[in-house]
Amino acid sequence: MKRYLFIILLIASLVLFPACVSNNANQGQTQQTNTQSNTNQGNANVTPEKVNVLKVEILHFHPKVQCYSCKTLGEYAEETINKYYSKELSNGRITFRHVNYELPENQELVLLYRPPGSALCIGVYDDQGHLYIEENFGVWYRIENKDNFMSYVKQLVDMRLNGDLTKI
Repeated sequence: MKRYLFIILLIASLVLFPACVSNNANQGQTQQTNTQSNTNQGNANVTPEKVNVLKVEILHFHPKVQCYSCKTLGEYAEETINKYYSKELSNGRITFRHVNYELPENQELVLLYRPPGSALCIGVYDDQGHLYIEENFGVWYRIENKDNFMSYVKQLVDMRLNGDLTKI
């Protein structure tokens, strides 16, 4: 009986897990998850610690069917940005979007940011025309505590707005 229960749970998890993972984003290329400059801007392996920021773009990538954690990530991120950055949102210095990576109209963003599936990605545009992209993994470790999550995202966005590209 335990063996059948184990097999059923295994099959159920294999069916549910792919909802959070994208095959479209990678398309046979290596995932780039570190903060980096856009490859059309020169050497992609060198990221300055400090830049003059023009705009910060925060994107919640997700599939059409989202698990609880994916939905929570997007909700908490949006709430954090709306709560602490209403001025920056209204003047365009910060943008926040939920992006369904399965939709054809979003493929340009998917190819640019290359999320592996559900992800919170941040793009920092500087005054030299560079775009520094990062997928932030730290949010996933803080998703169980809303206050901790919001504090972490606020600290991260404050750093990016100030041109600080170092990891936290």
